Amino acid sequence: MQLRPVWLALALIACGDDSSSDDRADADDMVDDASESADDSVEPDAAPDAPPDADTRDIAIRLNDLPGVTAQEYSCQFTVNARCFLMTFTQDVDHTVAGGQTFQQHATLTHVDLGRPFVALTSGYMDFYGDYRDELAQVLNANQISIEHRFFNQSRPTPADWSKLTIAQMAADQHHIAELLKPIYTGAWLATGVSKGGMTASYWRRFYPDDVVATVPYVAPLSEGQGDVRYLGFLDARPAACRDKLRAVQVELLTQPRFDAMVQRALAEGDDYNLVAVGPAVEAGITALEFAFWQYQSVSACDSIPAPTATNAALWSFLSEVAAPSDNSDENVVAFAPYYYQAVYELGYPSSASAHLAGLTRYTGDEYAGIYPAGVALPAFRAEAMPDIETWIGTEGERLLFLYGEHDPWTAARYPLGAATDSLSLTMPAGNHGAGLYGLAPADRDAALAKLEAWSGVTPDAFALAARAWLPRPRSPRIPTALLRAR
Repeated sequence: MQLRPVWLALALIACGDDSSSDDRADADDMVDDASESADDSVEPDAAPDAPPDADTRDIAIRLNDLPGVTAQEYSCQFTVNARCFLMTFTQDVDHTVAGGQTFQQHATLTHVDLGRPFVALTSGYMDFYGDYRDELAQVLNANQISIEHRFFNQSRPTPADWSKLTIAQMAADQHHIAELLKPIYTGAWLATGVSKGGMTASYWRRFYPDDVVATVPYVAPLSEGQGDVRYLGFLDARPAACRDKLRAVQVELLTQPRFDAMVQRALAEGDDYNLVAVGPAVEAGITALEFAFWQYQSVSACDSIPAPTATNAALWSFLSEVAAPSDNSDENVVAFAPYYYQAVYELGYPSSASAHLAGLTRYTGDEYAGIYPAGVALPAFRAEAMPDIETWIGTEGERLLFLYGEHDPWTAARYPLGAATDSLSLTMPAGNHGAGLYGLAPADRDAALAKLEAWSGVTPDAFALAARAWLPRPRSPRIPTALLRAR
C-alpha cells in the first residue's frame, strides 16, 4: 500500500479516496433502520430445501442479533443486486486483557448472497471503500466487508492508548469480526487489501492463519526498518530519460526563487498549515515528487513533465497534481497521524536520502514533528516486527497471492515468498500503485485466476476482470509526504 522528513513525504504518496464512513453515516436519506429495511426485491438467502434448523431470518435481523454488533442498512452507492450495511463491532482496545476498555470499530458490509465467497477487505486506514467492491470481490462476485483500521477516523478509543495501535491488536480485531460473521457466511473466506491494506491483510494471516483460506495483498511493501534504502535504488533504475527530467524539476523547485513562488501558491490555496508549516509542507512535496510520479503515473506521462525553465504556473500545476503540498495541510496530517505512529513503531518506511537532493533542502525533522498524534510520546521502534512477518511467510505461508506494479516504488520492498506453498508473486507490466489482476500478462493472469478458483470454489468472472481496467474506483489514500521528512 499513500513519509517525511523525506520518508514522510513518500508515505503520503503511498496510499485515497476523500469519502469516509462519516459521510455515508451522515447521509440520513440513504440509511434505513435495519429492522425496517428488508428489501422485498431481494430473494431470501435460505433455499427452500434448507435444513430444518437453518436460520432463515432476514440478514439484517441476523446481523443485528450478533453480540456487540450494529448493522444499519442503506441504499448501496456502488454495487447493484446487493444489500449494504454500515456496521460497528465492539472491540477490546487490548485483546490480551479481558473486561478492559472497548471501542466501536466501523465497517461496511456488501451482502450479495450467503452462498457466495466472502472477501474481507482491510483498508489499512479509514473505510474509504464503503460498498465499492474491490477487484477480488468483483471477480468472485463475493460478499465483502470493508474494515476500518483501529485508531483511524471513527474507530478510535476515547481516551486513546496509542501503545495499543499494533499489528497484533489489529489482527485480533479482524479475527473477532471473522468469528462473528463466519457462522453466517459459510462460503470460502479470502482476505485482501491494497497498499497498507494489503500489509494489514498479511499481518492478520500471520497471527490467525486459519481465519481465511487465502490472502491476496495488492502492492503491499515490507520495509526493512527505518529508512529502507532499497527504494532509492529502485528509483535510480527507472527509465533514464524520465528519471532525469523529474530530478531536474526537483532541483529547480528547490532553488530560492522557485521555492518562494511555490510557497506563495500553496498559501493562495487557503489550506491551514499549523501542524506542518507551509515551507516544510512544500519542501516535502518537492522531495517526494519523483516517488509520487512513479507511484501513480506511467511511462507515457513522461512527456507531461515540464522543463526546468517552465513558468511558475506550469511547475506549480505539475507539483500540485503529482505531490500536492496540500497533502501536508492540517486536515490531512490529522487524518493520517495513526499511520505516522505505526510507521515509526513497527512498519518502517523508505529512506529519503536522495543523492541528487543533497544539500538543497532547508528543513529538518523537527519541522515535521506535528504529523504525529498530539501529546503522544513516540515509542521505540520494534525492529523485530517486520522480520517476523517475513519469516512466517517464508516458512509457514500458504495460499498467498501478491500483486505488484513494475514501476511502483513500493515494489522495491515486495514481500519475499521464500518457501511459501501454493503461492504466487506477480508483477503487472508497466504497472503503478493501481496494479491488479486486470493488467497481468496473460500467462500470469491465468495462473492467478486458477489459484482463485481452486481456493474459492467458484469460477472467476472474466467480464468483471476485463471491466476492472476502465471502471471508476475509489482512489487509495495519499499519505502526507511530510512523513518521509519527519525522522
